[in-house]
Amino acid sequence: MKKMFILLISLLLLSGCYDNIELNNLAIISGVGIDYKDDNYYLTYEILNDTKTENNTAMLSYTMTGSGKNLSEAFINTNYKVGKKPFFDHLKVVLYSESIIEDHLEDITDYLIRDTNIRDEFIPLVAKDTTPEEILKHNSDNYPVVSDYIMNLVNNEKYNNNLAVTDVFQKFLAKLVSPNSDAILSSLSINEMNEITLSNFYAFDDFHYADTLSIKDSSLYNLLTQNTFSLNFTKDYDNKNVNISLTASSSDIDVTKDEININLKLKGKVVENNADLDLKEQKTYKILNEDFGEVIKDDVTSFVHTIQNMKSDVLSLSDIYFRKTRKENNNLWFHAKVNVNVDLKINTKGFIFEVEQ
Repeated sequence: MKKMFILLISLLLLSGCYDNIELNNLAIISGVGIDYKDDNYYLTYEILNDTKTENNTAMLSYTMTGSGKNLSEAFINTNYKVGKKPFFDHLKVVLYSESIIEDHLEDITDYLIRDTNIRDEFIPLVAKDTTPEEILKHNSDNYPVVSDYIMNLVNNEKYNNNLAVTDVFQKFLAKLVSPNSDAILSSLSINEMNEITLSNFYAFDDFHYADTLSIKDSSLYNLLTQNTFSLNFTKDYDNKNVNISLTASSSDIDVTKDEININLKLKGKVVENNADLDLKEQKTYKILNEDFGEVIKDDVTSFVHTIQNMKSDVLSLSDIYFRKTRKENNNLWFHAKVNVNVDLKINTKGFIFEVEQ
């Protein structure tokens, strides 16, 4: 009798709940675009779609756009258009328009935190010189699911000019609300070849948009905050250029009340020698190490001056100082002296031969 009772209970538990929803009744949302124009919020969903063909089953996507006077209304109207229950557990990217980050970022962030249906592990990005809707509708045979293509760009950022920030929404939010750091976002644009590409970084001061970094400064941000390679630098010799690419990097940043000290340890290789320098001579590499060390030093110093002027602590300099001293330094770093030391070793591994340094 006891065994029969256990069996009956098991059958009831395994039979499913009354509110379970079949998979084919779900709209699986892979990407979301958020825009603001004409006093309305506009949402675009990229929805996964199993389209069966005669030979196989290809995972494709389609988009649905709705709007509303406020975010709640925009979500309700967009959900209504979908015709199925929106399912956000596989959400990969959320694209903000430039109008959102300039004037409505705090409202958007507050809504996304409160909406328990939306997980907080997506990658937030900015749609630069275009709209989130245009990007999410930009699928093709090469990338039938745009959100997947964007994730490939972000995850392979080291091969894409180091123009990606891989922070998920949760980490982005932590930097926004922290008194000792500021946040930064990658952006996407559509280039002249009609391709989606990574572009400039957008810097913030608290929830307020501070400025857009140049392409060079965007790459330098990644050089200072993570291990970076495939980052190129160029120097002219008698109007003919030499180009090097970093093969490895590490950085150390220390902050005092009146100094920012940055130490870079880098390895690189010559990838282009239009100046016809003799790469068989060891003294050539000594010259290259010194010259390109100065180039990188000047670039990094200029970058730090840029973020000092925009008062955006994207390098978390205040946090570095606080961790060391347990004292606040939220404003002093704006005027601190910048000292950059570059230890660069260039060799020809993979090019001609290895040179003893």
